[in-house]
Amino acid sequence: MNASKHILIVVGARPQFIKAAALHRALMDVGGWRSTWLHTGQHHDESLSGQFFQELGLPEPDVRLTPNPTSRELRLGDMMEGIRSAIDVDRPAWVVVFGDTDSTLAGAWAATAEHIPLIHIEAGLRSHDWLMPEEVNRVLTDRMSSVLVCPTHAAVTHLTRESIVDNSADGAMPSVLHPWVLKTGDIMHDNAVHFNTQFDASKARSGRVLMTMHRPSNVDDPEVLWSWVEAIGAWLKTRDLRAMWPIHPRALKGLQTSSQPWQARLAMCGVDAVAPMGYVDLLEAMHRAPLVLTDSGGVQKEAYSLGRRCVVLRDTTEWTEQVTEGQSVLCSVPEALEHLSDGLLEQGSFTPGLLYGDGQAAHEFIAKLNLMLEGLDG
Repeated sequence: MNASKHILIVVGARPQFIKAAALHRALMDVGGWRSTWLHTGQHHDESLSGQFFQELGLPEPDVRLTPNPTSRELRLGDMMEGIRSAIDVDRPAWVVVFGDTDSTLAGAWAATAEHIPLIHIEAGLRSHDWLMPEEVNRVLTDRMSSVLVCPTHAAVTHLTRESIVDNSADGAMPSVLHPWVLKTGDIMHDNAVHFNTQFDASKARSGRVLMTMHRPSNVDDPEVLWSWVEAIGAWLKTRDLRAMWPIHPRALKGLQTSSQPWQARLAMCGVDAVAPMGYVDLLEAMHRAPLVLTDSGGVQKEAYSLGRRCVVLRDTTEWTEQVTEGQSVLCSVPEALEHLSDGLLEQGSFTPGLLYGDGQAAHEFIAKLNLMLEGLDG
């Protein structure tokens, strides 16, 4: 097998498992690549990790890390050290990272330290909110990348403005100073398109509103968390609706500070708490939802892929195209939620366009990479 086609794939959090599944299917379809899988342990909870691997058909990780959970700094250090060790043992030709989590940043630092070219899938996204750790992670990762795989034209434009431009026509191996910038569409969209065909069309929009919250700015302060919940509950009551909330472990900590049983308090607000859901189950709940309320970047995008309008419980988003086109709205304070939710609910569902491609982004990426590597070999 061509040594230049050996990749170390770094994953560690829910959005990365989903993106990696699309890449895995493309690698299997195309053939000719050797992949080593590393799980950083960022999401070590079986409900956030193991079930995703099983239902998405991902291979068992070749390397599984157990980073120190007591602080972000210690966790990042442990992940970086573990990835460097894996690189030393396996010496891949490329390291692949996805998105903007701490696993992404650790993989980027490790690849850079070991002088291995880095491929960043979902490069070029910008929320311009430097208070978000994810924004810092994605900007730093882009700066360390040799191949930047962009999901949208806007992502390419962001990189151009930062003087990161495509050098793939030069006929030389990519590097940090001379990167390849590839626009392919979004591979997370690939998965939503892939699984959406399984759902019963007659049950579309017939279920509960789907809500998710896990951002530190929304859930770490119990007062802020409950102000969101109560605003959502007040709106649900005006519409005679209920909401389903798969509880993220981070949000659970804030909920448990309530002076009364938090499940009962949520129920009084019309919110049904459920355990973290597998990927396909969450997509099906979204398919049945009349509206989505979330602070998750990934859930925003999945809502678009399924034609569901989305209230984004943040004041910025990296998926600006959805806001521009009117499928999503930003809601920075609980007081604005009722008006914004009413507006989107009345518009109903929509037919997704091609903002994020045609559902073949992973295959397009592998095809482009193969073509460029063949050009170098020639």
